[in-house]
Amino acid sequence: MIFSNLLLASVAAAGVVHLPLSARQVDPSFTKSMLQKRGVFHGNTAQGEVFYIADLELGTPAQKVAVCFDTGSGHLWVPGKNSTDCLQGLCREGQFDISASSSWRYKAEGANWYGHGLNGNETVSYAGATLENFNLYVSTDTMNNDIGIFGQSADKDPELSFVQGLAAAKKISRAVYSIVSDDAITTFNVHHSPDDWIQTKTNVYYGGYDSAKYEGPLVSIDVDHYGGYAMPFAGFSVNGEHVPNTEKHQLVLDTGGINPTVSNATMKAVAAHNGGKWDSVANQWAVSCRSQPVVTYDFGYTSIDLNLTQFIDRSADVELCNFQFLNIASDNDQVLLQGPQIISKAFLIYDNDRNQIHIARAKYTSDSKVEEITGDIPGAVLFSDFLAGKPLSSGQKASTLSVKATSSA
Repeated sequence: MIFSNLLLASVAAAGVVHLPLSARQVDPSFTKSMLQKRGVFHGNTAQGEVFYIADLELGTPAQKVAVCFDTGSGHLWVPGKNSTDCLQGLCREGQFDISASSSWRYKAEGANWYGHGLNGNETVSYAGATLENFNLYVSTDTMNNDIGIFGQSADKDPELSFVQGLAAAKKISRAVYSIVSDDAITTFNVHHSPDDWIQTKTNVYYGGYDSAKYEGPLVSIDVDHYGGYAMPFAGFSVNGEHVPNTEKHQLVLDTGGINPTVSNATMKAVAAHNGGKWDSVANQWAVSCRSQPVVTYDFGYTSIDLNLTQFIDRSADVELCNFQFLNIASDNDQVLLQGPQIISKAFLIYDNDRNQIHIARAKYTSDSKVEEITGDIPGAVLFSDFLAGKPLSSGQKASTLSVKATSSA
């Protein structure tokens, strides 16, 4: 049983490493840098984005450093205490002091996140699990972010990928982790003072998943390439009507401070179904201020609805309203980034071994049944079968695949 009092981590059983994440509001400057590092500059991005925060223990003795839990990148980068940015008071979420750690081992100089730093091996603890000789990049000047980045995307090197390191150390059976939230994350906090903010918890399970937290089919989708999480989907629909050609896009479910992204064609359909039209002044689609538009993300045998009402800007006394905190992509854009507002409505398993993401509708319940993943993902149906026109068997949800039941300790 792996347990850390300092991190308040809880573990379902040996072979499953678990820790809750918290959602944090971020400001426009942070969002700009997070988008730029993914090569994304379009859209109607404004204050109100959310990222997931995780607390790591780094070095010996352990230094607690808050980082962004980021499915949109790989590796671990943190601001250095003596870096130019931190000395100027720009590192708001925590920093790492190399000189205070006896376990730091310098490897080489590096350049990341629009700045420079040092690569070294260090002791890293998260969710009650500790890895030694893990690669850590520490900035020496600027990092273009005011918080460290804890990347989760696939890498075969156990010194670079935390989940791969856990698997290599036999702390979990496979390099796989799951994410599920206790409730939907919305833009509520944007419109309220910090004293009234809703602190939605998101659980991460390395090496396992909570089978009580999803409903309907669990769909397995092959990602575009190893090391990235871009994946195909069946397109958008509005009011039950498929939006033509939207299936040509790919999605990236990105926890790193990103607002949801929908295509221009989808927003045109939203406007048509909700008493709206093109607003040439705002240069975007508008809808009736009294409408409650919903966009459906189709994943073949399952789908997830995103209520766009939360993104309607009703600040002016007008009949037609524009949207805010929502990215509108060109119909020619191949990859559409999706943030916590859609991620929190999904049950997700990121399978770095198999180059797959498994997705279902999240089920918000106090029930819990944590299981270790030792082989194939349980309860999964194939997106490729949907594309081939195969119907879902009546009542099909689970399969007889390799899992190990665990206790709920």
